[in-house]
Amino acid sequence: MPLDTFWMDRDFITGRWMTDTSLAFGAWIGDRLVGSSLGANWGSLGVFGPISTHPDTWNRGTASYLIPPVLERLKVLGARHIAFFTFADSTKHIGLYQKFGFWPRFLTAIMIGRVKVNKTVPQSTRYSAIADADRAHWLEACRSLTAEVRAGLDLSAEIRTAHSHGHGDTVFLTEGSRVEAVVLCEFGPKSPAGAGSCLIRFAALRPDSENEVRFGQLLSACEKLAADEGLKQVVACVSASRPKAFRHLVSMGYRAQRNGVTMHDPNEDAYNQASSYILNDLR
Repeated sequence: MPLDTFWMDRDFITGRWMTDTSLAFGAWIGDRLVGSSLGANWGSLGVFGPISTHPDTWNRGTASYLIPPVLERLKVLGARHIAFFTFADSTKHIGLYQKFGFWPRFLTAIMIGRVKVNKTVPQSTRYSAIADADRAHWLEACRSLTAEVRAGLDLSAEIRTAHSHGHGDTVFLTEGSRVEAVVLCEFGPKSPAGAGSCLIRFAALRPDSENEVRFGQLLSACEKLAADEGLKQVVACVSASRPKAFRHLVSMGYRAQRNGVTMHDPNEDAYNQASSYILNDLR
C-alpha cells in the first residue's frame, strides 16, 4: 500500500502500546523489523493482536514466531480466556490460529450507524469529566459491573489510556449511585476509528438490569459523545451469538460494513450466557 496515504487517519498501534508495553513484540532479520504483534490485558480476558508481517516475509512462518510470546505474556498477566477478530473467509488465517489452540465461533459484524443528535440521553457521566480524585471510585464501580459480565474482567487500563492519550473516552450510565452500563469509545486519527468515526471498543449492561430500553440508552449516550466530538458515525462490533444486541443495532439503522469471526481459547463464550447486550471490538 502507498505509505503516504494508507490509513493516515487512524492508528491501531500507539494506544495499545501505551496501555502496556510488555505486550508488544517484534521480529527482526538482522536490524530490520519485519513483524510485530500486540495484545491487550482486560483482566481475565486477553485480546490478541493486531499482528503484522512485512510482505517480503509472507509464507515463511514469521507469524508463528510472533504469536506465542503475546499469548504467554497475557497468561502471566492473568488471562484465562484469549480472543481476537480475524477474516471469516480466510482458511489460511483460521488454520494458522488453530495450531495455537484457537477455534472460530460466531460470525461477527462490524456495523456502521450515522450519528443522530436529537435523542434524549439518560443520566450519564463521561470519564473525562470526572475529577482526578474521584476517578478511582468510578473505575472500581466499572469493575463491579464488568465482573458480573465475566469474572475478573477489567478494562481500567484501556479506559485510562484512551483518556490520557486523547484517543477516546468512556461513558457510564447510572441510576442513583450505581453504574448500570458502560461504553468505552475510541475516536479520531489517534485511534483505530479514524477521523470522523467513533468506535465502540467495549459496551455492556449490568446483567440484572438488562433490557432493550437500557441498551438503546447506552447507544444514545455513545452517539451523544460522538456528536459532542464532531463525529459523523459510530462503529459497533457485534457477535451473532447475541441476537438481541444485533437486532437492536439493525433497528437503529446500523448496517454491516464487513463480517469477520472471533477466535477463542478455550472454545467457549468469553462472557456469561446471561449477558445478552455486549459489544466488543476484538481487533
